[in-house]
Amino acid sequence: MNRIFSAFTAILLTLSLTACGATKDNTAAPADDPSAAASQDVTVRIGLTGTFNEDIWAPAAEELAQEGIHLEFVQFSNFSLPNDALNSGDIDLNAFQHHAFLENEIANYGYDITAIGDTYVVAMNVYSDKINDLSELKDGDKIAIPNDATNEGRALKLLESAGILELDPAAGASPTIADITGYQVQVEFVEVDANLVYSTLPDVTLAVINGNYALDSGLTADEALYKESDYTDNSYFGLIAARTEDAENPVYLRIVEAYQSQKTIDIFNNEFAGFFLPAWELDIG
Repeated sequence: MNRIFSAFTAILLTLSLTACGATKDNTAAPADDPSAAASQDVTVRIGLTGTFNEDIWAPAAEELAQEGIHLEFVQFSNFSLPNDALNSGDIDLNAFQHHAFLENEIANYGYDITAIGDTYVVAMNVYSDKINDLSELKDGDKIAIPNDATNEGRALKLLESAGILELDPAAGASPTIADITGYQVQVEFVEVDANLVYSTLPDVTLAVINGNYALDSGLTADEALYKESDYTDNSYFGLIAARTEDAENPVYLRIVEAYQSQKTIDIFNNEFAGFFLPAWELDIG
């Protein structure tokens, strides 16, 4: 597990990328037959955040290479970068975000990109070094949450489901602290970058940590005081994104097909038990 996650916060690779050949060279096959997509060798650059994703992608990459589709992974150290790189053409696809994050990015920056397939859901859970049960939470206690719009909203909705606070229903999938309408316990919030929430554990009573960062920090799902478990929509489903003009590219659709396989599910089960679920197989209710 340490091998998988030790490089999760890798430094952003310098992008010296040329124009994407996949879209131009692989348009002959019909879009409804992605398995027939590759007419010749092609390299597709995929933006990721965290080297553990390369382990997840390994079976698909091996299978696709036999068909002449070669995946090149470009690592980014910050969530703010891969969509800009995709939109500008520096990479061909990215696979690092969930639907709520993508929608927020499009609204804020006008990116002309779209989801072409789902990947996984990583649970966001509540951890503590100070208490053993949420009933021990008291007025004045501090809770650390991610400071970006979608993950903060997700954290607040999780705390609402735990009975700690109430949110304005009109706030939707990404509420803010301003949307809190009531507290069961009058807590204070510490807002930090999502990848830094774990480091605040010694200084706060609770920390709401994204599953990937919890894993990177050596935490397990079983250690959580409260777990995310129900999904009423796909807001927090991870996805593979492409530029909108390339959404029907047969090579890209074939990549989605290869990823959404039992071999990928086996990696989720064997390496990420308790955190990762195949989003493409989940029922929303």
